[in-house]
Amino acid sequence: MSNLPKLKVRWWSLVSEEEETTCDFEQAKDIVFGSRSSRMWAFALAEGEMINSYEELIQLAAQDQHKNKEVLNVTLIVPVIGGG
Repeated sequence: MSNLPKLKVRWWSLVSEEEETTCDFEQAKDIVFGSRSSRMWAFALAEGEMINSYEELIQLAAQDQHKNKEVLNVTLIVPVIGGG
């Protein structure tokens, strides 16, 4: 998968400030979709498009407008439940 770009992953949590890491696609399996994330993310966006699986992330990276990029931006959004 060396022909795929790196990923700049950003997320916010209720516990800490914004965090960011840069990783390769193999690491993204764990960070975005695997046990490390506990799949607590309600939404995962890559280059502004919603992604629901690792396979969708690979498909997005292979699109003409993204395939020559060095880095793709991924944002993880944690759900916040409120009520009154």
